[in-house]
Parts: sequence; structure tokens; C-alpha cells
Amino acid sequence: MTRWVFVADLNRCVGCQTCTAACKHANATAPGVMWRKVFDIEIGEFPDVRRAFIPTGCHHCAEPPCMHVCPTTATKQREDGIVMMDYDRCIGCRYCYQACPFKVPRFDFETRVTRKCTLCYDRILLSYSKPACVAACPVHALSFGYKHEIILVAKQRVFRKKNARYILGLKEAGGTDMLTILPARPEDLGLVVAPHKVVNHNLDKLRITGAGFMGASALAGLMYMYDVLTREKNKSEHDKPG
Repeated sequence: MTRWVFVADLNRCVGCQTCTAACKHANATAPGVMWRKVFDIEIGEFPDVRRAFIPTGCHHCAEPPCMHVCPTTATKQREDGIVMMDYDRCIGCRYCYQACPFKVPRFDFETRVTRKCTLCYDRILLSYSKPACVAACPVHALSFGYKHEIILVAKQRVFRKKNARYILGLKEAGGTDMLTILPARPEDLGLVVAPHKVVNHNLDKLRITGAGFMGASALAGLMYMYDVLTREKNKSEHDKPG
């Protein structure tokens, strides 16, 4: 089965947010709901300080912990590695957000379900097109293609460029289908540091027992009142870089 991989090169990204706009247009997301976004950070120490931009989105983990904690099987992984979400099954419990090592899934306050990037799988399968964000990037900071080929390209960039020092996603979370070329290790940039192994199948099975399902359902029923009281806090938390 063909495996795809998505690469974001921080050395090329200029923070224009074109990928964000393209993603919103392609997926018709609600106002304030962004599956992909670019954050800016400062790198280095005075006087050698510069800005860097980090495109974020679902990492499509090889062993997605979000899928194993979902009490309604709304989150599933395709054979080609793309992690999908069935919004008709989602109850908005946000277990996937808590389990995600990169804190990627976004809660849609209008439809009350959790959403995330799907790598524009419909464009890939139906028209053999690149994901909307990749096609729209004006500086070619985003790349997409066959996994074995793109990983080789990413490693060559790190070898050739002095500012490219680390490839995020080769080992984190058991390996992911989204790679990010960083100028330093993620912990040195203030990013979420995912362990190499994050899935505990035995623990995950306990989380989705009948009791766990009932608890999630009850939580979803009370979510409206909770969101009214904490809406602004939740939005600001979800807008932090992962």
C-alpha cells in the first residue's frame, strides 16, 4: 500500500498563512476553526535572534493514540496511513485531543465535534492532486509525495543546509506521516516533545470499556454548559503551537 508523507521546511516558511487560508477554503471549516495554522517563534539568544514559522497540523502517527482512545470509533486509520475522523460518530468528548502527543485535534464549537487535518485524502485519491495547503504554498515550504522518496529529500536538506538540524516525526510517536525540518531539537524551540512510543494498548482498551463509553456520553451531554463557561479559555489553549 502506498504511504504518503507531508513535509514542512521551517527554513523556507515565511509565515504568510496561505496554507491556512487554502485549508479553510478546501474544507469549508467554521469561523475560528483551523485545521492548519502557522505559528511564529523566536530562535537564538541576543544579539543573534531570528523569527521562525512553524506550520502545524495532524501528524498522522503510525500508531495513532487518538484512534485507540476514541470511545465511538470515530477516529480510524486508513491502510495508507491517513488518520480519518467520522464526524457522524464523534460525540465531542475530546479524548483524542488529550491522547494526541502533539495536541492537534480542534474542537468545533458550532457543530460540537472534534476535527482535524485529513491530508486532503479526497484530492489525492480522486484527482491525484496535492493537499490544498501544499498546492497553495508560494515559497514551496511544504512538500508531499511518496514516503520513501520525501524522507530522502528531507534528509538531504538537513545534510546540505546549516540551519536545518532536526527532522521531527522520524521517530516521535513511533514515526509520523508529517515531518517538520527544524533548526534545532523540538525541546529547544519550546515545542511539544512526543515520546518515541505513546500507545499503550492495554490502557487504551480500559478507556473504551462500557463504563468509559457511558462516561464519555455523559460528558458530551454536559459539554454545552461547560463550553459556555470556558469558551474563551478553550479557544486560546487550542491556538497554541504544538
